[in-house]
Amino acid sequence: MSGSDDQQGAAHAARGAGRLIAGRYRLIDQLGRGGMGTVWRAHDQLLARDVAAKELHVFTQGDEDHRVWLRRAVREARVVARVPHPHVVGVHDLVEYEDRLWIVMELIDGPSLAQLLARNGPLEPTRVAALGAQLLGALDAVHAAGALHRDVKPANILLRRDGSAVLTDFGIAVLDDGEALTNSGEFAGSVEYMAPERVNGGEVGPASDLWSLAATLVTAATGASPFRRPAHAATLHAVAYEQPNLPAQLGPLLPAVEALLRKAPEERPSIPDATTALRHAAEGLAADPRSLPSATVRIAIPAGASLADAETRTRQHVPWTDHTAPTAAPTSRYDAATAAALLRREESRRDRRVLGLVVSSVALVFAGTGLGLFLAGVPPFERAAQADASDSEDTGSEAGISLPAGTPLPATPVVNESVVHGAEGWQRVTDTLIQSGDTVTVRFTSGQWTVDSPEMPLTGPDGYDAETDKSLDFAAADCKVNESAPFGALLGRFTESGEGEESHVVGKEWTFEAAAGGTLELRINDADGGCVADNSGDLSVTVTVAKGA
Repeated sequence: MSGSDDQQGAAHAARGAGRLIAGRYRLIDQLGRGGMGTVWRAHDQLLARDVAAKELHVFTQGDEDHRVWLRRAVREARVVARVPHPHVVGVHDLVEYEDRLWIVMELIDGPSLAQLLARNGPLEPTRVAALGAQLLGALDAVHAAGALHRDVKPANILLRRDGSAVLTDFGIAVLDDGEALTNSGEFAGSVEYMAPERVNGGEVGPASDLWSLAATLVTAATGASPFRRPAHAATLHAVAYEQPNLPAQLGPLLPAVEALLRKAPEERPSIPDATTALRHAAEGLAADPRSLPSATVRIAIPAGASLADAETRTRQHVPWTDHTAPTAAPTSRYDAATAAALLRREESRRDRRVLGLVVSSVALVFAGTGLGLFLAGVPPFERAAQADASDSEDTGSEAGISLPAGTPLPATPVVNESVVHGAEGWQRVTDTLIQSGDTVTVRFTSGQWTVDSPEMPLTGPDGYDAETDKSLDFAAADCKVNESAPFGALLGRFTESGEGEESHVVGKEWTFEAAAGGTLELRINDADGGCVADNSGDLSVTVTVAKGA
């Protein structure tokens, strides 16, 4: 935008509180102002609730530059609106008023992470790790919607009253629709949180957001960005070529952020692996660096084999903990069990190699066989399986892998993350096939919801306390799905038909063994039809399916 546009924008925003936007949103006070827009606390007079109204610093009429910024703003709203996640800010409305675009969003009544750090200083590494796990879930949902955030930093993370994190300000988000929204050579974002591939003009993808998140987590735990330098050019150089400054005060957080800050995007761990590491760090346990492999695993087949024999598996969107399951049936004479044995043995060897060895560029030439394995990373197979794998390196024999075709891999519990919406009825929460003898565990992870927005308070998976629940007795007969449970409780049912099955109170956790194959569904304790129409909020859960013997 031009200098005159900035002056007009400042004058427009200075008109202040009291304005009624689009005949519905009454501005109360200004919450913040940035390069993309001014955020106001506003009151939605139609639904009688407070909201955040973002006034974009771009006119709806103007030259091509204005139209580009306008398209970017519309995309911001569309991206966020299609990501229903408890740790992504919710978008309610998009309106045009006085030649300006306004995005009406969920009001997060808490400070940004940047404001909290400026006021209180660095946070405990365990708390930072917990926030990081929440934000990884948010980014996973954003990426699944076909978008990138591209500006993850402390100022764009808001904190609710309960301390949970919310990812906001998608002002420079880009959809994967092929349209570039920045001019050639333009940097959109904060340099010290910008992934190296962006600085170097490389391909930007989901791993770029993970790098920015890692830099943000380091800042939150230490008070300083790991790449900040006195001059802008020096910061760019540090991001592109220098190692991050990772002080010892990071504690259990260190392995996770160190892995996420790898320069090459393909060397960074997947969201599932990083989430597991951060959850351990939140409990004060440092992850084993070997449990944070790169998100891409390649298996090279011996010379003379066809290209179809080589499998490349990207685990970026594989449900976490299901790391050993192949994505497709192997096409070569090396079956799945053989490939797993090769990888297990190579990981055992790698544990004894000199630190700093670049695995992706090493060729192991085995005497007498002509077998070469080129590895870019090794998945985290269970230690027990490693102990059982033969290590013929010590004996000089490299042809000792002999597994029958079709030998099944050990069963690994499948864990899916899902969101249960308060304004919907029964919702299927896992696509994993559940069969007789399987053990299923549902665990609440985060979020709140209400059975009457905005009249009733938010509650968690246990539902309202007895006193609050009693105040809703007038609606219990018509609206409670489970009469013995309070309104707002998380309910579950497992049934073959989906009909007639009694609900179970899930609360924070529910474990059962399936007597037959069937479908798992969850919902809020508030009946369908008009009862759920005024609900709002979501709960995040994990569903673990451990296959029976």
